[in-house]
Amino acid sequence: MATLIIAGLVIGAAVFAIVVVIFILHQRKPVELEEGLIVPSSHRRMASVDLDKFDQASTYSSENFSQKGDHSLRLTFLRDDRERFDLASLLKASAEILGSGVFGSTYKAALNEGPVLVVKRFKEMNNVGKEEFYEHMRRLGLLNHNNLLSLWAFYYRKEEKLLIADYVPNVSLAVHLHGNKCSGSGSLDWPTRLKIVKGVARGLMYLYEELPDLISPHGHLKSSNVLLNPSFEPLLNDYGLLPVVTTEHAQEHMIAYKSPEYQQSGRISKKTDVWALGVLIVETLTGKLPSGFLQQGDTADLAGWVRSVAPEESTAEVFDKDMMRGMTEQSEGQMLKLLRIGLRCCEVDVDRRWDVKEAVQRIENVNEWDDGECVVISTAADESHSLLTKEVGSNTS
Repeated sequence: MATLIIAGLVIGAAVFAIVVVIFILHQRKPVELEEGLIVPSSHRRMASVDLDKFDQASTYSSENFSQKGDHSLRLTFLRDDRERFDLASLLKASAEILGSGVFGSTYKAALNEGPVLVVKRFKEMNNVGKEEFYEHMRRLGLLNHNNLLSLWAFYYRKEEKLLIADYVPNVSLAVHLHGNKCSGSGSLDWPTRLKIVKGVARGLMYLYEELPDLISPHGHLKSSNVLLNPSFEPLLNDYGLLPVVTTEHAQEHMIAYKSPEYQQSGRISKKTDVWALGVLIVETLTGKLPSGFLQQGDTADLAGWVRSVAPEESTAEVFDKDMMRGMTEQSEGQMLKLLRIGLRCCEVDVDRRWDVKEAVQRIENVNEWDDGECVVISTAADESHSLLTKEVGSNTS
């Protein structure tokens, strides 16, 4: 009997030891979450909102920073005019996913005590080493313009990066141009669209002035990267990232509105952003989706579509009907003027395409109301590359 009791105790102790070992190993084993960030399971914690695509709201306590001295878990702040917080506070924040793309996901995060912010998560951002990445982020953090969404903090890890900026509640130009049509919400009127285009142009010009060594200072200009604040002032987003994005990924996805020279040879020039600006202008005026938003394999050129459907001296049919509601003929001349600028920015021949300074100057000269000029379409063969021309009297420029 005693032998059986002893044997039972030995077996029980052995089973207990095995359970303890398994538990310890399980606690030490990192958990790889759906989006790839590896977080020790002992620090995993659910927030008030399901964040399964953002580490399941995994968190590191502030004590871990001081006790373990793990600098890799710290946020790097780029601006002095923003509230400081640690990664623990960020990962505890209640959040919701705003969207997913080819580079990663975007989240709206509300800190328990602090601002509402946007966290963009990138995985394909390994074109440079850590020191170069830090230096480039610091450079972007110095940028300050009314038409740029300021980058004010980031988190670095070789496998992925987090970029942090202010939350803009009025969503993007793309949603207002295309999404609201499905929801039945009101559309943007002509003065608002002109205001947006001018703001985009000013922000782009600022990038060219402050980042002159970059071949394509924005590199990812498209309507979904133009955020609108409550007064519909545009804020450019995802700018200046081309140098740090993994080369193969950048070549395939970074240039949203691909210019002809980029499609043919993958070549990026100082006028690549100008092409994107032109497409954005035409998209804003027509309300049509450019090829960058359509299914893969669709090579339709939005500017080419305008040139093909606009008959001589009659271009109103290419404009977004929602923009034209309630309008008089007073503004049509200026709409045509802006459309012409967009098409010149979409010039197939790079040498004939305007540079960004010329394009911005032309955009600044567009007004809400007609100034008496008559703007018509030229069908002359020698003007086939810029079909919209402006006529004042009998002189055509």
